[in-house]
Amino acid sequence: MKRALVVDDDDQFRLLLKRMLQRYYDFNVFEATNGERGLELFEKEKPHIVFLDINMPKVSGLEFLEKVNPFNSNIPIVVLTNTDDKECVQKILNFGIEDYILKTKFVTMLRERLEYTIKKIRRTTRIFA
Repeated sequence: MKRALVVDDDDQFRLLLKRMLQRYYDFNVFEATNGERGLELFEKEKPHIVFLDINMPKVSGLEFLEKVNPFNSNIPIVVLTNTDDKECVQKILNFGIEDYILKTKFVTMLRERLEYTIKKIRRTTRIFA
């Protein structure tokens, strides 16, 4: 089974992402609320993909990247964060991370998708009438 690691101290966001990965992509999802636990799970579970926040307690996302070193790993890492500080973004890019998504955009995209789906349901049923 495909394995994903979600490392994020935001409980609601982590749960949302976990449910999406399980439901739509059939991933077995491992969760960590900080970078320290994320590193432990990274070594133990050998995930196929990592979703990583930057601002976390104990070990930050940048420290996680330093220890994992994406250049020596073939495991894709997707950075999902609220930070858009240019210096921080440059550090992320310097690690070779190509998948950097602002959480605010992720939520907006999710909301747009839900609104589309609800409109579709309204047209075909009376559930939301």
